[in-house]
Amino acid sequence: MIDYSFDRPISPEQLKVLLGQTDWANYRDITGIQAMLKGTAVVLGVWEEVQLIGFARVISDGIYRALIDDVVIDASKRGQGIGSELMRKLLERLTAMKVEEIFLRCGDNVVPFYQRFGFEKTGVEVLDLS
Repeated sequence: MIDYSFDRPISPEQLKVLLGQTDWANYRDITGIQAMLKGTAVVLGVWEEVQLIGFARVISDGIYRALIDDVVIDASKRGQGIGSELMRKLLERLTAMKVEEIFLRCGDNVVPFYQRFGFEKTGVEVLDLS
């Protein structure tokens, strides 16, 4: 049984395993992940029994802007609709919060996935300080 929860505590160690499957967050350490979880307004975990198999978070002021970030599904579970359900639940939560604008950054390879939820590619260039 798959469980989606905004309230169930997320183990930084399990999240590190998930993030380790990405090319954009595989360098993150436990200390940083703990701080990120503590400082994030909305987190959604997906479990299969006791194993964390999906995750996403929202950085938001709770009224004007929300950035969906760090969406990841365990590689062995992709293509089963888990990511779609995760996005539906996140968007439902943000709609209930009445957030004015919801956005995200993603690679070109996953643009079609997010377009299914009404996101549009804007072509806005993001500047990086690093």
